[in-house]
Amino acid sequence: MNFRSATTLSGLLLAAMVAWPASASDEQALAVRAPVTDAGNPAGFSLTYDVYTGGFRALRLDFAVAFDGETPDYRTDISMETSGLVGFMFNWRFDAMSNGVWRDGEIVPERYHTANVWRGNERAVSIDYEDGVAAKVLAVPPYSEEDMKKVAPAMIPGAVDPTSAVTALVLTSALQGDCRPTTAIYDGRRRYDALTSPLPPRDLQRSSQAPFVGQAEGCKLTFKRIAGFKPRKQRVQDLEVDVWLADVGVAGGGLPGRVPVRLELSTPWGDGFGHLVRARDSSGSLIFGEPGDD
Repeated sequence: MNFRSATTLSGLLLAAMVAWPASASDEQALAVRAPVTDAGNPAGFSLTYDVYTGGFRALRLDFAVAFDGETPDYRTDISMETSGLVGFMFNWRFDAMSNGVWRDGEIVPERYHTANVWRGNERAVSIDYEDGVAAKVLAVPPYSEEDMKKVAPAMIPGAVDPTSAVTALVLTSALQGDCRPTTAIYDGRRRYDALTSPLPPRDLQRSSQAPFVGQAEGCKLTFKRIAGFKPRKQRVQDLEVDVWLADVGVAGGGLPGRVPVRLELSTPWGDGFGHLVRARDSSGSLIFGEPGDD
């Protein structure tokens, strides 16, 4: 797998994976944002992953979700940046944010923003929602009029942004203990579905790269293209991800259940692995892994 494919597949990981504008030199670590519930107890957690390809650590991925209120309102932040030898050779960072409402097992986004810089090329995309439906898309540089017409308006209702989709996938597992069968996604230019199906449980072994040991339950994640894609071009939606989930103690903060502890990726370019290395509760207290450099 080459560097481009490694950064691409990780972008959907958890893209699909996908705050404020960032630059390639922005090294600010993703902080846990923890609103306070009506009961006065913080709710939320953050997860940090190391992503490997070809035996080398290539990326660090941070995922943080925080809640406020009984509904509740949610805010999710995802950041990725190159690390290890790859980070020494290529300085790249990606930030994404989504906020909205988590209601009866369904996610209703209100705003989405993502930004990244690669080889001096900047890209930022924002989506504003009305009643959970994407109403305004702003891209810098702008998408072409032809690109915007590829997704018919009738395809957009019911579809959420990539970061909200990741949030829904994680929370369905953590709160309900299930693989979320289908999540419709619209990223401002393309429509596709995230599909998951259960895998048999397996025992995971600890290694120098993977600190978690114990039994995990799995969900296979695949993607179905709907509209807006260029023909014959391989993209992140062509990958498959086996997501292995276990309880590492995020029940603190009112969030019971399991979270992804290992990601096994199969892509048109090769294979990759993501390992949970740290988990923190909404107060920032470490509940899994070592403190590391965050």
